[in-house]
Amino acid sequence: MTNPAKIKKLLSQTSLVLAAGMLPAAAFGGVFVITDDACPAAHGDLEAHLNWESGIATSHGRSVGSGAGLEFAYGATATLEVAASLDFGWDYASGHYARKTGGERQNDFNFTGVSLGLKNQILDPESPENPFGLAMVGGFSWGWAAPDKTSARDIAFSLGLNFQKNLMDGDLILAFTPGVEFATSKGSTDAYGNPVNEDSSVDSIAYTLAGGFSYQIAEGLRVGAEAEWSASYSDGYDDDAFYAGPNLCYEAESWWATLCVAPRLFSRDPELGHDVRVVVQLGYVF
Repeated sequence: MTNPAKIKKLLSQTSLVLAAGMLPAAAFGGVFVITDDACPAAHGDLEAHLNWESGIATSHGRSVGSGAGLEFAYGATATLEVAASLDFGWDYASGHYARKTGGERQNDFNFTGVSLGLKNQILDPESPENPFGLAMVGGFSWGWAAPDKTSARDIAFSLGLNFQKNLMDGDLILAFTPGVEFATSKGSTDAYGNPVNEDSSVDSIAYTLAGGFSYQIAEGLRVGAEAEWSASYSDGYDDDAFYAGPNLCYEAESWWATLCVAPRLFSRDPELGHDVRVVVQLGYVF
């Protein structure tokens, strides 16, 4: 039988990144890779982003772990973007899923924390003088609660590089994003979702490599694919996983919407079952 604590660990991976801290949203754009990774918000522009990421377990019924964030990004200079996010978490497990895994039915939603992000452009991908675009990104998150309204003390820092290459007059965009995240959880759970002493802490580090492409098939409409590999460590090696799937983006004059659906194609932990990530970002420029 699948260990429900490990399923909880799997579905809370989204919360560690989004609910406990919107690091990809504030620093990386909300999806594994998006089409302007190396481009900050324009100088003086204020952007509002609604970011949503869900991990959906498909074995033993339905269980969903989600993180959401309301983010505001501002172009402080021509090359520097600063962002802040209010972060939320939602955990759901159907009664059938709970009976099959020996857990309990869940339907919890809560305001979980805040996060900050910076993006500094080093090379402009739209300049013909540059071989590619490059931006340095960083993020900080502070999570003080879990979706079930229990207390938590989660702090995380992230660093990464966003590479972007525009081809065919910008119709085809390639992106690659390596990153690392350092996190500390106090008085919450260990790597397997089990409670730990309030005075103890669990330190972890996660490495990610994400890449993808996007092609414009009509004015404002782009399709492509993305993939992400990640490996996590706490006291020792925890797990690694690989997700890949299609993406869709539509951009109008002052707003845009992106969607990525990425099943997990492999993981070294055989007890986690099957799951898929669904990532959505809505953006508006004031």
